[in-house]
Amino acid sequence: MLVVPETRAIRVNTQNRWRPTMTRHENKVFENQHLVLDDGVFINCTFKSCSLEYSGGDVYVQNCQGEGCQLVWRGAAQRTVILLQGLGLMTPPAPTAPAETTSRVQ
Repeated sequence: MLVVPETRAIRVNTQNRWRPTMTRHENKVFENQHLVLDDGVFINCTFKSCSLEYSGGDVYVQNCQGEGCQLVWRGAAQRTVILLQGLGLMTPPAPTAPAETTSRVQ
């Protein structure tokens, strides 16, 4: 269950135990930042050249845009990505080409 009041969101699990609050970000532009998405609420936000880290925790994203961002998977999220890649349901990132070295014989 996700409740999103004006400034904070409260998470309640199925056993009705209180959990930490979620930080709400609305109508913000994040640029050249490292952001941890876990425990965050992002509504109408723009991410430009950011490093977005996700570990598998609670996150709520609505109507956001990303430009030139890097995704960093940690913990449970990383294990999920590895499982999806192993099942062929998610393609691994393309390997980057090594820097070209020039060796001339004279």
